[in-house]
Amino acid sequence: MSKNILTTASTVDQMIGAYRSHVLGRTLPAAVMLNFTPALRVISVQPEGVDLCARLANVLMWACTITDVTAQWWHTPDRWLQVTVTGRTAGGARLRVYCGGPFDALRGLVPLKVNKSEQVSLDELYALACLLREAQQGLEREVA
Repeated sequence: MSKNILTTASTVDQMIGAYRSHVLGRTLPAAVMLNFTPALRVISVQPEGVDLCARLANVLMWACTITDVTAQWWHTPDRWLQVTVTGRTAGGARLRVYCGGPFDALRGLVPLKVNKSEQVSLDELYALACLLREAQQGLEREVA
């Protein structure tokens, strides 16, 4: 058996253990996508959510469980907003949490040109989620 295969399997085992340790005892939004990238030693999580606002809130919930946090948003060429938060678990594992949604759903709240990205704070992501929630509630009141 190749040493490379054993090393990769061992790395994946360590990453799965790190993920399990991180989520154990925490109430976190379910992941609709979970990816382990052994070459980079990164665990990627895409939390569930019915719309961009809910997905942003769920990314923020995950973000509150990691340290050394950085965040970025990107206006993709196909007119989506992609949000990525990265950091480390208490055990030191690298964790990447991400979500996305149609850029048009932002109602002009993010002045980012197509195919441009920028670093943002968790406070900015939280403010965006709150503004989107307020807009949704306003539409619901109008319909009712």
